[in-house]
Amino acid sequence: MQAYAAEHGILIYDEYVDDGFSGTNYDRPAFQRMISDIEAGKVNCVLTKDFSRLGRNSARTSDLMDEYFPSRGVRYISVNDGYDSLHLNGGAAMSAAMLITVHELYARDTSNKIRSSFRSKREKGEYIGSYAPYGYKKDIEHGNRNRLVIDHNAAHIVQEIFALAAEGQSPKRIADILNEKGVATPLKYRESGNPFFDVQNSPDAPRWTASGICKMLANRVYLGITEQGKSSKISFKSKQVQSIPREEWVRVANTHEPLISEELFCQVRARSVARRSLPTKGFENIFSGIAKCADCGRNMTPSPSRKKGATYNLCCGSYKSKGASSCSNHFIDYDSLYAVVLSELHRLLCLSDEDKKSLLHDLQQADTIAGYPKDDISKAITKWEARIKEIGALSKRLYEDFLYGGLSKDLYDTMRSSYEQELADLKCSVAEQQALLIPETEKAQSYERFIELFDEMTEIKSLDKELLHRFIDRIEVEQGYYAKDIDGKRSKFQKLRIYYRFIGCIDA
Repeated sequence: MQAYAAEHGILIYDEYVDDGFSGTNYDRPAFQRMISDIEAGKVNCVLTKDFSRLGRNSARTSDLMDEYFPSRGVRYISVNDGYDSLHLNGGAAMSAAMLITVHELYARDTSNKIRSSFRSKREKGEYIGSYAPYGYKKDIEHGNRNRLVIDHNAAHIVQEIFALAAEGQSPKRIADILNEKGVATPLKYRESGNPFFDVQNSPDAPRWTASGICKMLANRVYLGITEQGKSSKISFKSKQVQSIPREEWVRVANTHEPLISEELFCQVRARSVARRSLPTKGFENIFSGIAKCADCGRNMTPSPSRKKGATYNLCCGSYKSKGASSCSNHFIDYDSLYAVVLSELHRLLCLSDEDKKSLLHDLQQADTIAGYPKDDISKAITKWEARIKEIGALSKRLYEDFLYGGLSKDLYDTMRSSYEQELADLKCSVAEQQALLIPETEKAQSYERFIELFDEMTEIKSLDKELLHRFIDRIEVEQGYYAKDIDGKRSKFQKLRIYYRFIGCIDA
């Protein structure tokens, strides 16, 4: 270019080079600097090797050559293409349009080949992300950048996060614990290589957040599963990215060593670690992730009570978000649930040694699995798996409605989020039920472990999240009904089923 400029008496003001940037991108730093210099009147001639150096978007490049440059009094020369806007004729203008289109087609073909290559790698389970997920690193030592191996400097922190969540700690509390310990955030760790920072002398260091913890707790990469293809560009010409429905993600299992067990992952997901804001200050729902609707399996969520003297009700989350088309409007008074659960734990705590032996014997002799009737397990799994398939089909139709303009972006995001949450709940419920199908020897050990939990306790004065998660797996709340009691008064009757850890439901 310098030789051409010298030969034709063109004075070079500056050179604008954008190495590593696609020609379809017109936000290139050097290109934008050139436009700024043109606007400032510093440049009156633009010289490129060929049209592709100006850009590979035929519409944008034609606009520059036919409208922008002439309106600013800028001469444009493409050396290899023999194009000079100062000496332009019909033949050169026609060939320029064809060459510009050819350059765009080349960019399109290259983009398709790259996408095809990435798709092939995803389907093989090769990790193609720029950075490895926290707790892992790329297997550079063996020359395989598309394979994840455990990063032992951070892996134990991931395991601690899941353990805290399984104990019932909220994402906000987990983040606070990590910050108090001086654990570096994933970004800070990647930059410094040090998994910890000096809490006292680093007041401005990045901190863990509840949203970051929620994303980590929902990431199946820690189960040894690679999930990719979660988003895509709408066009090779655009940087705009669209989300891909969860059921269309590319999932490959056993691509790397897991950091946690599937049982722990499902336990954490079932406890709804990604909680929403509490209804009001001072109220904490200790039954979050434990109280479930007996009909649809969704979490019971807080709602202000209209009853005099009461605080809150726990309502079916499915009915609350979707109405009567999804489930019935059953609810339970929060204080009443608290009193019943406390009473039941007191009853079990006060069992004599002889009563405990009798309980163990009854549980082992019952035609159940960990306290669950075998038929109920089979029916529940079948019902939930059918709903999982139904959600997959609904999500696909939802995406098509959005893609072809029949659905607004806001409504699409709301409905997709609702489906994803229901899908996660159902999959965890299925995993929990399937996990109950254990050998008889393991069942006996589970019963004994449950009794040991109570042997460690001396008294229970009140309930909290930690205590509930220690003893209880879930509480199913059925639809209540009103009837006259023995005194002739109209009262509400409602059935609860408390499923304890290791053993399931005990008939009171």
